[in-house]
Amino acid sequence: MSAHTLLFTCLYNATTSNLSLYRSCCLLLLLGTPTTTDIVPSSGGNHSTYNFWGFPKGGAPAPAPPVRKQVCVTGTVCGAEFSANRQGCCPYENAVCCTNNMTCCPSGSSCQNHGWQSSCVGTAVLPSQVVGQPVCKTGAPLPLSKTKPNVLVIGDSVSIGYTPKIAAHMVDVALVQHSPWDIRDGGAEETAYGVACLDYLLHSPSGVFLKPDVIMFNWGLHDGPLKNETEPGQYGLPAVYAEQLENITVRLIAAQPQAKLIFALTTAFMCSATQDGCVVNLNNQATAIMKKYGIPTINLHDGITGQCGPAPNGTCFGQKSCFCPHCPAANGIGYEFLATHLIVPAITKLLPAHTYQADY
Repeated sequence: MSAHTLLFTCLYNATTSNLSLYRSCCLLLLLGTPTTTDIVPSSGGNHSTYNFWGFPKGGAPAPAPPVRKQVCVTGTVCGAEFSANRQGCCPYENAVCCTNNMTCCPSGSSCQNHGWQSSCVGTAVLPSQVVGQPVCKTGAPLPLSKTKPNVLVIGDSVSIGYTPKIAAHMVDVALVQHSPWDIRDGGAEETAYGVACLDYLLHSPSGVFLKPDVIMFNWGLHDGPLKNETEPGQYGLPAVYAEQLENITVRLIAAQPQAKLIFALTTAFMCSATQDGCVVNLNNQATAIMKKYGIPTINLHDGITGQCGPAPNGTCFGQKSCFCPHCPAANGIGYEFLATHLIVPAITKLLPAHTYQADY
């Protein structure tokens, strides 16, 4: 196993212990107050219990990889609670970093925290800056491979669950990483977060601009299906989804001309016909946008309902509450299905035939 592969496996098998409260925007469940993250070696799926994303819980902690100091090419380094290195980038220059480690305010102002959110107070604060800006989580942590193609997965917490499965199946042919570097949160969150943070999601923690061969991206779960309200860095409204997703798409095309893009349609919400209907609506909008720009799609939603039937269905892949919206049970059986039957075949078709050589 290469050093890159070993480090990736350790990063994505990281778990949190004694969880007592987890963000409702991501899970719609109470799971736990995040504590320190233990990096544990891969066990081949032999643990008796798994965390909510389908990664093994427990095991002897191994030394964590060195955490490089966060570098922000623009903006200001601030605390980012759910970034794996606990740091991120505030888009404001000389920003005031709020003590909630989630938001930031413009220079010369002060933060008034309201849980995950904050208000920015001060005479210099513009009307558009009153609501605290979410701190952008950092991008994928590993240097790009120089010997095989590189794949970047940008997406929500469900994508955090299935990315390790993709990486394991493609380990001999590609280096697969997730952006943001986030192993216990909502990932790329809502499209408004994507618009604000896309540039940072394309940079490593050390500030290196990532130029992978393939980028699979996804937004949708945090844009109405989870909660129909606006909370920056957590939820967005379906009414602004198409405009913001198109903004992200156009910028990805411009910033990553070397990469082949593919869009993953949002996974089914099996426990609620209403929430799943919202998913279908957003997927239809996303499909139209991707068709406009010639970007192929992977229909994760229909792949799930094709196996489990339409929503509502409280049992999927033989597991209760599977894809409601996550499916960690039975060693992530739902994630494994998505990886092996839908995602890996689609990404493999896009891989370059030649040996990849990094240009930095």
